[in-house]
Amino acid sequence: MKTTVTEIIEKSIAKFANYDAVIWPEKDEIIRRTYREMGEDIARIRSGLHEAGFTEDAHIATVGRSSYLWVTTFYGALTGNSVIVPIDMNLSDDDIIDELNRGDVVCAFVDPIKKTLLERIEAECPKLMKIVLLTDKDGEYSYETWKAFGVGAPLFEIQPADPDEVAAIMFTSGTTGVSKGVMMTQGSLGADAVNMYYHLAPGSVDLSVLPIHHAFCLTVDWIKAFEQGVTVAINDSIGHLVKNIKKFEPHVILMVPLMIETIYKKMKSVNPLIPKKLVGSQVFGKNLKHIICGGARLDPKFIDEFKKYGVDIWMGYGSTETSPVVSFNGERGIKWDSLGRPIDNTEVKIIDGEICVRGDIVMKGYYNMPEETNKVLKDGWFYTGDLGYLDEDGYLYMSGRKKNLIILANGENISPEEIEGAFSTVPIIGEIVVVGQGTNLRALIYPDPEKAGKMKAEQIQKEIDKVIRDYNKKQPSYRRLAGYELRDEPFPKTSTRKIKRDLITMF
Repeated sequence: MKTTVTEIIEKSIAKFANYDAVIWPEKDEIIRRTYREMGEDIARIRSGLHEAGFTEDAHIATVGRSSYLWVTTFYGALTGNSVIVPIDMNLSDDDIIDELNRGDVVCAFVDPIKKTLLERIEAECPKLMKIVLLTDKDGEYSYETWKAFGVGAPLFEIQPADPDEVAAIMFTSGTTGVSKGVMMTQGSLGADAVNMYYHLAPGSVDLSVLPIHHAFCLTVDWIKAFEQGVTVAINDSIGHLVKNIKKFEPHVILMVPLMIETIYKKMKSVNPLIPKKLVGSQVFGKNLKHIICGGARLDPKFIDEFKKYGVDIWMGYGSTETSPVVSFNGERGIKWDSLGRPIDNTEVKIIDGEICVRGDIVMKGYYNMPEETNKVLKDGWFYTGDLGYLDEDGYLYMSGRKKNLIILANGENISPEEIEGAFSTVPIIGEIVVVGQGTNLRALIYPDPEKAGKMKAEQIQKEIDKVIRDYNKKQPSYRRLAGYELRDEPFPKTSTRKIKRDLITMF
């Protein structure tokens, strides 16, 4: 029997009623909402949507930062069998309007930061019937007004959910090409949360730092955590991360590789005479023992380095199309250099070098894009586009993206991610992208702004020359870098800090 997201949240509200569900900083205070209080607010939003005529299968968008209001809107829509459409608020105005239209959205909950966009949304989104601002200040457009409307409306009970019905349309972040609306079902999201094998005691704290519209954050922080009665603390700004770790004393944090690399470089710059475990306790607090990492490939050397600071990194693998977690290093066994073994009820097979996935976690398809769907869903298998292999114990390894593969004029096939990873701990290199040119490999490099900011241009060049020479000495000829070009600006990135390779100007 498949578990649905609706079943998960309904049981959690009842089982963990008196535990804090969500906490967040507001000026000098910590605001708290229990599971019982959250359940009441979810009911008000669900009832308000139903009273306004947004019933089963209505597409409801959320365009905003991580917030309690976002989360209660998400569950208010889902528990009434509406379809939620999370949209990245950091997209351009044109892209937000495009995704509202392509997602067939009829009601949108929008962050006040985007208030200036409301006029365009009303004019350019013909199917949209209602806009609600995600603010707790009373007003015509506000969430509080909408919630009050729900209080006045007849209570609309939680609706039984069909596990095979679409629960969310989540647009891919799109490192290349146009974004695609991934149709996740009640059952695929539920299966991913239930079968991801890591456990926290009720009342443990999960500090949520990733964008909430991203599948990794949404499923692990806001579904899996709630399934276990965990308190989710909202990090209000990436610049406040260290301060909020001290404030909330989390037991677990989700991160993407670029965040881990940045934290490591800062810890490494601390006086080497200070014991690393002491540095780690000052940065991560007394409770944090695990960081769950996903979203992109992390060089395994960081796992060894973080152990010295007293923190284990549990690597996993997945994609938006798989709800998203496919495999995971955790409590049932770990190989630190791997991406773990597939979660329960999920199969992984390597077909012509490509990682393919089958199971309840796989998406229903891309919304209104049948041709794109047929390219990746074949005979029940989802073709991920990632290259990798399974070892003899069933642990998964990934070498790179199939579409990023560099095929040199001499026939050599190179995964650029593997080479880029060799430079991830080098202090002078902030970001690097490897590209092919004829029979050679070359690099585009953005120097680390903190380190390079204290150096003259010729010193930067000299240090990077040495780094490249040292790398080349250890490599076969086809993996050596024939040259590089320095950039003045960071590479364009998605909201989850993955570099958009298609927007990079080559040599």
